[in-house]
This record gives sequence, C-alpha cells and structure tokens, in this order.
Amino acid sequence: MNKSNEIKLYMNLDPQCRAMLNAMEANGSPFDTNNAIEARDFVARTTEPLPDPDPRFADVEDGHFAAETGGICYRYYRPVNVAKNEAPCLVYYHGGGMVFGTLDSHDPICRATALGVGCVVISIDYRLAPEHKFPTAVLDSWAAFLEIISRVKEFGIDPKRVAVGGDSAGGNLAAVVSLIARDMGGVRPCFQWLIYPNTDMSHPDSAPAGGSIDQFADGYFLTRDGLVWIQDQYLNSDADRMDWRASPIKAKTLSGVAPALVQTAGFDPLKDEGASYAARLKEAKVKTELINYPGMIHGFIRAIRLIDEAQTAIDDGVTALRDVFGISAERPSINVGSTNPVEKNKIDTLGAEDNGQCHYGKS
Repeated sequence: MNKSNEIKLYMNLDPQCRAMLNAMEANGSPFDTNNAIEARDFVARTTEPLPDPDPRFADVEDGHFAAETGGICYRYYRPVNVAKNEAPCLVYYHGGGMVFGTLDSHDPICRATALGVGCVVISIDYRLAPEHKFPTAVLDSWAAFLEIISRVKEFGIDPKRVAVGGDSAGGNLAAVVSLIARDMGGVRPCFQWLIYPNTDMSHPDSAPAGGSIDQFADGYFLTRDGLVWIQDQYLNSDADRMDWRASPIKAKTLSGVAPALVQTAGFDPLKDEGASYAARLKEAKVKTELINYPGMIHGFIRAIRLIDEAQTAIDDGVTALRDVFGISAERPSINVGSTNPVEKNKIDTLGAEDNGQCHYGKS
C-alpha cells in the first residue's frame, strides 16, 4: 500500500481509536514486550480498579472449580434485579492471546453485560501460555463449562439458557466450546457471542496479500508480529495450527452449533477470519449475525470508558443475548461508559434452520 492510501485509510479510523493509538505509541502496549510476564504486568498496570462495593450487584464473588486441572478460577456476577434461581447465564472467556488477560482486565465488560442483559455472568480465568500451552486453555474452558452445568442450582441459573462468549482469544475458546458441546452430544450452549474472534491459527505470513492481516500488519494495536509472537507462546508446533481446537474455522463442519453473533473491527488484522467464520456458520445453516464496526481496532470493546463504539458493541451483544434468553425488549440502565451510538455497518442476519431459541439437548 502506498503512502497516500495509508493516509486515506488512517483518516477513516475512529478519532477516539486514533487518540488511544497515539497514547499507546507513547506508553507502549503488551505486544511491545515479547515477554509474557512483562505483557501481563502491562495489562495489570493499565486495568482500572474494581468498584467495591458495587450497589448494582447482589453478588460479585471469586471462586474456583475443584477440577482435575487443579482449580480454575472464576468470577460470578449477579445483579440485584436478577433472580437467585433459574436465571439466564453467560459464561465469558477473556481475551489476551492465551498469554495475558485476567478476571480483572475484563471485569467492566462482564459487569456491563450482566447489567444490560439482566443475567448472571461467570467469567473464566483459564491457564495461560507459555507456561500452559495448547490445548490447556481449551481443556480449562470446557471443564469450566461442564462444572457450571453440573452446579446450576448452586449458581442459580437455568441450564436451558446458558450462553458462551468471549473476545479475541476468548472468542476462539467460546467457538471451540460450542463445537465440543455439539460433538459430545450433551448439554449445549444456547448461544455464542464471538467478539473479534481469533478463529484461524494459520501462520500470519501465509495470509493473503491485501487481506486484513496484510492491510493492518502494523500500527493498529494488534500487529502481524504480535500475532506471530502469540502463536509462538501458545502452540507446540505447526501441526497444532490445523487442529480445529486451535483453529475452529478448520472444523470439518460447523453444523449443529449454537446460534451466533460475530463482531469484527474494521482496522483489525483478525477481521477477515471473523467474517469467514460467520460465513461458514451461515453455510452450515446456523443462525448468525455479523456486525462490523468500521472505524474500530482490535481490543476496542475493553475501552468502554474511552470509546463510544465499545458501548455500542456491548449493547448489540446485550440485545442478542436478551433475545435468545427470552427477556423483554425493555432494558435496564447500564450506567457503564457512554451510550452514544455511532453508525456501524450491520451486515446481515444469517441462517434458515435455527429460530433463535436455546438448543440444549437437541442433536
């Protein structure tokens, strides 16, 4: 891309994203370190303090599952207006390339979603690479989902209204959990909320020229080099790239998985693979909505207090979850970040066979 076209492209970037990128240029980002410990320290330093106590919630509690893994940590959110039993639930997997990210780093997203939907949210703190390489994050995520389903009475949730969701690496895990649940033939998520998901672990250097990995290789937070580093931390070998548990887009078929909302960002190297995953879901006749936020960068949804479109994206997720959970259209006030709508590119609502209802127990 020549310099003139680069300038034209950059001018289409949302001004709030541009300001955030300028701040990152001065202060760095977790991808600058090439060191997992330093990347985690960076995320910890830039994570907002948690509101404590938060009067909007009846419960915000940390716990752990006594699983074979040695105990997966989680955080449980129940707003004051949500019943103590038979409540809908979102199981949330945080982003961070399987290398960084914590319960705290994604706490604002979980609170905003719980309040906006009127549901329980359980956020999962799966083990991270490089200490715990592929498929540890997958095994932890699936074990956590099974544990939640086995303890629905304790958590006060309705087993027929449990959705999965996540951003970036967490979107990868939510998609993989949906596939595993389908293949195991037991209880399945009723919905999957995939926020700029990483669905293809093919080496970034093999990406097509002119595609989103090539077009946004540098300068928009997540870089091509950052993707290479993340994959080096997470994967054991090149053979892992072809495993659908690492690259869910490589699954033989996506038929029979939960309905989905897939959200992509216009200036994100992962934009194309998110759109491709949505297209494959459509081909498999899974009810799927794809929404692209044209002026956004990877990770924008975490900047809920800085970027108006982050709230818009969460609102879109909230609307989809309320619909699948069968909650009335009237929504409570979220009171987290800005609610100013910014024009987005809503592409289409896909699918023919699914009707938007939960699919637990259906083959």
